[in-house]
Amino acid sequence: MKVSADEWMFRLTLATAAATLISISAAQILLTLSLAAWAILRPRGPRWPGYTGPLAVFMLATLLSLAMSPDPSVGAGPVKKFVLFSMGLLAATFVTTESRLRQTVKVLVIVASVAALVGLIQFGFQYAEFRTTGDLADDPMVLARATGFMGHWMTFGGGQMLVWSAALPLLMALKFGAFRIGAGLIGVGLIFGFTRSVWIGAFAAVAVAAAYLPFRQIGRLLIPVVIVAILASGFIVRRVSMSFTEGNFAPDTGRIEMAGVGVRMVRDHPFFGVGPERVVSEFEAYYRGEDIDNLYIGHLHNNFLQIAAERGLIGLIAFIWLFLRIGLDMIRGARSTDPVRKWASVAALSLSTAFLSAGLFEYNFGDSEVLMLFLFLVSIPYGIMAREPHDHDAG
Repeated sequence: MKVSADEWMFRLTLATAAATLISISAAQILLTLSLAAWAILRPRGPRWPGYTGPLAVFMLATLLSLAMSPDPSVGAGPVKKFVLFSMGLLAATFVTTESRLRQTVKVLVIVASVAALVGLIQFGFQYAEFRTTGDLADDPMVLARATGFMGHWMTFGGGQMLVWSAALPLLMALKFGAFRIGAGLIGVGLIFGFTRSVWIGAFAAVAVAAAYLPFRQIGRLLIPVVIVAILASGFIVRRVSMSFTEGNFAPDTGRIEMAGVGVRMVRDHPFFGVGPERVVSEFEAYYRGEDIDNLYIGHLHNNFLQIAAERGLIGLIAFIWLFLRIGLDMIRGARSTDPVRKWASVAALSLSTAFLSAGLFEYNFGDSEVLMLFLFLVSIPYGIMAREPHDHDAG
């Protein structure tokens, strides 16, 4: 059977989203191929997500911040990332049917569950090493956490959290059966990832899903994960307790100090910030502590503070507007009598809540893989909402 250009575009878009769980290089190559194929094949025009307006304002605020920066040469990175925003446009344009939504969930759950399994194996090997050395650098709950296919545990955990957050309501509502096993594996992987911001985001996603699903349904997936969490409670307690230790490892204290740095930067540069990518170079001038050598100062570990410090209050307002628009659109979509639109919206609301909750403790908006996957998943309901009559039979 001949595959239409529209179907090829969907497959390329889905492959790009799945690649964010494996390799940023592969994801960016596939994104480039998707955009090139769209320009050449032209199967249909773009369907702009409802958040396009605030996103455009956010991009403009970034450009203004760069123009006002005392050193624009170091701030090109955030502008280059504008191309990643096309993930949302691709999703809204080509993921428009129940069939494609189902394929999307299945592919992402399979890829994420394989990555979770890899992470669990990594944890097992690293824990055996830690039992031998006792060195904090080998501790798989602290400094040697599982990374799956990714280069860092925060990126790994962020992608897994988004798939979990979207799959939780969709698998239950759309009756995916055996794929719940894969989602359960992802949930167990999140536990053994030992990234607290991811735990908070995943818990927030569960709370949103629970508002729309009967406990009987959601419990089918949660109960096995909860049992594993209880069995791993000793590990979990150790991870949490490390936040309050004295000495050279107290990340929570460091993040409080970073928050102070961010506030002082905003106070001195309220409208346009210190400039994109300039938080690091300005950090020492605003730091009031004495242990700067023990801090990771690549960013401020908070989406709102990082954006306000870098791009000023104009950028922060645009960022908040962006997520308010997404949230309001998804709440409206969740009230729909169309089950596909309803559950796609609930999934997007769940993962947006997870993303923002985790982003209170990590700058996940700056993580390219996580951002691409977020934009893809959160934009699907816009495609479902705008689907045309012939879309119902596409697939």
